[in-house]
Amino acid sequence: MTYKELLDSLKKGEIHNLYLFYGEERYLLLDAIKKFKSKLLKEETYEMNYIVIEKNDPEEYVNAIIESCETLPFFSEYKLVLVKNEEDQLSRLNDKSLKKLMNYIEEKTNMPENKTVLIIVGGEKIDLRKKFNKLVEKIGKIVYFQKLSFEEAVNYTGYFFVKSGKKITKADAEYLVKSVGTDLYAIVNEIHKVICYSDSEKIEMEKMKEVLSINLQQNIFNLVSAIGRKKEKEAYKVLYALLEKGEVPLIILSMIIRQMRLIAKIKTFEGKFVDKRSIASSLGVPYFVVEELTRQSKLFKKEDLERAYKECLKCDIALKTGGDSNLTLEDLIKKLCK
Repeated sequence: MTYKELLDSLKKGEIHNLYLFYGEERYLLLDAIKKFKSKLLKEETYEMNYIVIEKNDPEEYVNAIIESCETLPFFSEYKLVLVKNEEDQLSRLNDKSLKKLMNYIEEKTNMPENKTVLIIVGGEKIDLRKKFNKLVEKIGKIVYFQKLSFEEAVNYTGYFFVKSGKKITKADAEYLVKSVGTDLYAIVNEIHKVICYSDSEKIEMEKMKEVLSINLQQNIFNLVSAIGRKKEKEAYKVLYALLEKGEVPLIILSMIIRQMRLIAKIKTFEGKFVDKRSIASSLGVPYFVVEELTRQSKLFKKEDLERAYKECLKCDIALKTGGDSNLTLEDLIKKLCK
């Protein structure tokens, strides 16, 4: 079940007794929990009917879950029990405790009068082959909060701005997502900053650029673009910004090498009639990156990429043998911009 399917089922009043939430998009996961609270609980009896269970010892979970689910809702039709299992503590239960918990949950769920909703919150990934997860799949609902696609993130960005009484063009929303990534927490954080900085109803691109916290990937793209245009000072500026933010020199270098490899690969498609999504699948990147890579590839000749790759390997050796990392990267930029 997806987030959207979950919302649709809630709107229809389809409430199940058992859910397992997991996935990379934690903003939507927490939003789903909020919607359950709003749908099931009354404000005046909220504290009595909403229980959060979080334990370090996996064995303590069993009694805590059973005790919480045994008590009836207090002046409310429903009771909501949330189990935080992000570190997969339940998978470390011994066989006896696991069997006890599974038997209880299965028996409780099959009771027609049961009005307790148990939500187990897992991590970003879970093993669906494990006994407990198979049980949830059999008698409850597993909801996967998948990492958003680029288009979905852009749509949410537009929605958040409109909700805040601001207007933004689709192109500007796309720029924001390209700059900070598709994680909704990061997007919402940047939107708050942009809104606080903007006086007008319409968001202006220039003001937005001034406050955005551009992510590592976008900065690497900017750095390589400056190198391709032989803009040495501009390349240094991006490099210093990365170092000031605390980015590890070896990580910066590895990202430069990765970008150069992608550019080399994209050049093999020149003159061929291949759609962007097929190219994206071949390169293992989001489709919108293909257009950026294609534009960037025009800045480099094949021999430039070969020379850059050799210089990057020399830089890698220098960094790993204890040289001054900042000076080593500066030297690399200087050579690549010649």
